[in-house]
Amino acid sequence: MAPMHIHARNDFAADPATTHAMLSDPVFLGEVCVASGDLEHRVDATPHLSAVERTMRTPSAVSGLLGESLTLLQALRWNAPDADGARTGRLELTVKGMPARAEVEVNLRPGGRGTLIDFDGEFTIKVPLVGKSLEAKAAPALTEGFSMQQRVGDRWLAARAGEPS
Repeated sequence: MAPMHIHARNDFAADPATTHAMLSDPVFLGEVCVASGDLEHRVDATPHLSAVERTMRTPSAVSGLLGESLTLLQALRWNAPDADGARTGRLELTVKGMPARAEVEVNLRPGGRGTLIDFDGEFTIKVPLVGKSLEAKAAPALTEGFSMQQRVGDRWLAARAGEPS
């Protein structure tokens, strides 16, 4: 069977360079983890690679099968920017100890309120007989992560709007 398609969009009120700097800031990434209610997290971020390990409560729809918590590993690798600040990247998400994986193309570019970021990819859980059902139950939690990034990013950028460069 085909993997589940994922799509999400963020629209930030900042230019692409500022938005990329935010998305590769370990403090910002930690704030996203805290706002998401993670039980614990570890962040290692540079402008080229952001790696986050997050232990979180398992979504209730699948906690009976997966236990009370799970550890999500995410790595976002960025390509060099174009002249207008646009850049692409690749986000890989895996769940420690599970055959669950998301591979997502990231496209950051000028647009919207300043910068649009599209996330397009595939999500799979390779468990015989129940994998598709688990994907359908887990996908909303995955896309909620992009929504949380939008909310935390909006607050982050607004708080820094008056700071000197």
